[in-house]
Amino acid sequence: MPHEIATRRVLYEIPGMNAIEPREFECPGSDGQPLAGRIYLPAAADPLAAVVVIVEGFPDPGFVKHVGCRFMDMQWSISMAQLIAASGMAAITYANRQPAADAIAVIEHVTQKLGSRIALWATSGHGPVAISVLDRVSCGVLSNPITEGVTAIPAGVPMFVIRSGKDETPGLNTALDRFTALAMSQNQPMTLVNHPEAPHSFELYDNSEAARLILRQALEFLRTQLHTSGG
Repeated sequence: MPHEIATRRVLYEIPGMNAIEPREFECPGSDGQPLAGRIYLPAAADPLAAVVVIVEGFPDPGFVKHVGCRFMDMQWSISMAQLIAASGMAAITYANRQPAADAIAVIEHVTQKLGSRIALWATSGHGPVAISVLDRVSCGVLSNPITEGVTAIPAGVPMFVIRSGKDETPGLNTALDRFTALAMSQNQPMTLVNHPEAPHSFELYDNSEAARLILRQALEFLRTQLHTSGG
């Protein structure tokens, strides 16, 4: 049975998002074997639409063992992809075996099929993988990412970083504050939004207008960076 967190949907909905159904696809993984994927398309889909890849930072076999389902089957993943698609951008979720290498394989596949307007969205422990592949995309949203040990930031890639002031993950905000200070010291293009009262997975647990505003800002950041119209 899936863990309780796997059943939680994002606490922000916009018209039409719940009606968006994904299309299944496969792409070659880093080991040459197929990876399952899903694409959630906006209602007025451009054949070369802006695309947001929701990054998975853990191998699926271990994820299933601990959470009870694949990352792409979590209600968070489904509802976030629907929200992105209803906001005018295609969203990609996928299965993996080797997180960093398979993220690269998915990005390369999407680039070949849909063009170069690609962004990343990553949360929590998925952050290190997303940061490691940022130089392959146009921009990224990092929501409460784990950044302990991150010492290199791809130059010139715009980031939208969300910080929950009451994040309960030991050491996360201390490391994140070092990460954002490093980005600032390097004069990197970064937008930092701090939600002082929010817990770690704020989009699942903080049913407030402040939380919804941050998600709207993140989506607008992506639309602006990817040069697409709103949903």
